Amino acid sequence: MRDMFSQFSLRSCAPEQRTAWSAIHIHLVNNHAGQGCPALRWTARLRLSLLFLAGASGLFAAAPEDKPELQREPEWVDARWNQTDLGNFHAGVLPLPGGRVAKGLAIRVGTNGAVAYDTATGAWRAGWTGGFLKFSSVRYGLMDAPAPAGEILFTSPAPLNSTAQWRGLHIHGPRVVLKYQVGEVTVQESPWLESAENLGAFTRTVEVGAAGAPLVINVAETKNRLTESVDVDGVKIFSLRDTNGLLALAVQGAGAELRVNGGALTLQLAAANTTRRAKVFLARCTLKQLGQFAALAKNSAAPEDLAALARPGALRWTPLTTRGQRGIGNDTYVVDTLTVPYDNPWKALFFTSGVDFLPNGDAVVCTIHGDVWRVSGVDDNLQKLTWRRFATGLFQPLGLRVRNGKVHVLGRDQITVLHDENNDGEADFYENFCNQIQTSTGAHDYVTSLDTDAAGNFYYIDPRGVHRISSDGKKLETIATGWRNPNGMGVSADGSIITAAPQQGEWTPSSSICEAKPGGWYGYGGPRVTPERPLGYDAPLCWIPHRVDNSSGSQQWVNSDRWGPVQNHFVHFSFGRCAQFLVLREVVDGVAQGSITPLPGKFLSGAMRGAFNPKDGQLYVVGSKGWQTSAARDGCLQRARYTGAPLLVPTEWHVHTNGVRVMFATALDRAAAEDAGSYAVAHWNYRYAKQYGSKDWLPSEPEKEGHETLEVRTARLLPDSKGVFLEIPALRPVMQFELRYSLKSAAGKTMKSELHGSINRLGARWEK
Repeated sequence: MRDMFSQFSLRSCAPEQRTAWSAIHIHLVNNHAGQGCPALRWTARLRLSLLFLAGASGLFAAAPEDKPELQREPEWVDARWNQTDLGNFHAGVLPLPGGRVAKGLAIRVGTNGAVAYDTATGAWRAGWTGGFLKFSSVRYGLMDAPAPAGEILFTSPAPLNSTAQWRGLHIHGPRVVLKYQVGEVTVQESPWLESAENLGAFTRTVEVGAAGAPLVINVAETKNRLTESVDVDGVKIFSLRDTNGLLALAVQGAGAELRVNGGALTLQLAAANTTRRAKVFLARCTLKQLGQFAALAKNSAAPEDLAALARPGALRWTPLTTRGQRGIGNDTYVVDTLTVPYDNPWKALFFTSGVDFLPNGDAVVCTIHGDVWRVSGVDDNLQKLTWRRFATGLFQPLGLRVRNGKVHVLGRDQITVLHDENNDGEADFYENFCNQIQTSTGAHDYVTSLDTDAAGNFYYIDPRGVHRISSDGKKLETIATGWRNPNGMGVSADGSIITAAPQQGEWTPSSSICEAKPGGWYGYGGPRVTPERPLGYDAPLCWIPHRVDNSSGSQQWVNSDRWGPVQNHFVHFSFGRCAQFLVLREVVDGVAQGSITPLPGKFLSGAMRGAFNPKDGQLYVVGSKGWQTSAARDGCLQRARYTGAPLLVPTEWHVHTNGVRVMFATALDRAAAEDAGSYAVAHWNYRYAKQYGSKDWLPSEPEKEGHETLEVRTARLLPDSKGVFLEIPALRPVMQFELRYSLKSAAGKTMKSELHGSINRLGARWEK
């Protein structure tokens, strides 16, 4: 009941009113309602929820979020990301004067400087002063790439035939230490900005292990630049002049020198059987300032010990506490809220996008804007939740899994393993587990939905298809392709069933759940007709009406025996409707088909990912606000908790030539079950075409719009009283099948809901 009040009232407010009401409601209910005895607390919270419901629904008209498909671009303009304390670095596409860097890494240096690396090549690509990054306000900043916020002082193209292999980065206070491999040699480097006499110079401290051959690292491009070497006060300076002015470069360190090599200025480190260190200096200056530059390089401290700097530093983020709220009600599942610290000192945004659990029961949550948070105190009552900012700066993470106690986060550039090397609650080493992901510089090419199987393989989905990464991170294979803007997938424990959920649009008539088969083509981009694929695409497991789920999230297999009678099923999340559905799957003649039925519980934001907590066996769900969702908050962390009440929705469906058999988890009232008037059945098709989405078309008259009603000739209660067989003579293969029912359980509980699915094959005639 309390959860219902909160959800319904939020959905009845206008957008700006909703935010205010939501904040007031959560603050009052969580922090000020009856802090004495439990009974007073419960009644006070209930009274506040009733007041909230009455006030919101009485004062405000229905908001556009109640019909998310009607929302338009102005409703998603939001520049708050520019106010966030991003931390030391930020990974993402970087637009630079010479072109976009797909796997960019912007790093803060000094008090007002930044440099950019390309982690795909290990190259230093740009440097600027005057600010860090500037984010677009379009669609919460998630469509356009962030741009350098200051004056760009130098750029350099990516080197050709780079052999550098990215390994990751360490955090130590304000410093970042990068780690990569060149052949058998491990290279560490750390950028910074030093200044003297009003002249600033970017520095690049490099440390390499012992090696029997010289090491060559590209520093700057010399093509189309007049290159000169001069000695100023004992410092050898290379000056590179172009239309933008002069770049001065120098190096400090035993056995280190700068050389022109082909079209590049390179740092060369002599072979040695000990660790070697060097510091490169680069400044945009004038000829008159070369003396100042030489003095800066000469008087600068010796190259730092990067092995020491790579060790963990002090804590950077103060823990935050919130109090959660348990849902109440008589449903099989109720939604508890793990209150998110939306208002925090760093103005970090909480568009939550992935969740899993550490062995000790702590939740780990990532956000689309780049953070990872660790949440402790996740117990039955949720009275004290502690949120620790565990990591920052990741590239639009849209999936997270814990394997062998380690947090793996999926970004658009790579899967990152986060290591807390000193066990203080913050990640110190961001390890590259696999960066074979093909990172697009496009605006809408998200990489989503990290999942695993029992063998330790990882799976993700992007516009190029469903992909599997071997358990060691070294091998990537694409399993199936052909989905439009997918934001969800799921994997069974043994990896034998892989599902994917695209978004309605061109060549995608409606929402759907697809069962991905090796080599499968699921239609986005146009038909690919073969004898085995006469439709030009492989049929989905089930189509979903747009009004039921206008934008899909992931699928989560039920791997808990404490979440009701739905083991070996999976749950489908609706991003657009902030809802969850149980998926019913069957196989006829080797062809899979399925249907969905709504489960109790609505979420505060667009549901995307889920994970079962091994400690309590319950399902935890994260979601975020986005375009065309009914979300009330930026994001959420909520628990769909099994109450033990009877499950009143179908748990199986089977299609036969003469009707449909529907099974429930609870016994049915015979009179209602055997009354054919308790059921309404309809079906329709969609049109697979280049157009955006599809209207509904009659199966018997494909040129006419509409739904066809099917006669339920008889309804028969099965011997165990937990299932019915509906005799439907006109049943046929169809893209969209709809069953609505109004029944009672044997205990007298109302059972009124609906089931939507696809019929790809008709099974054998049902005779029992």
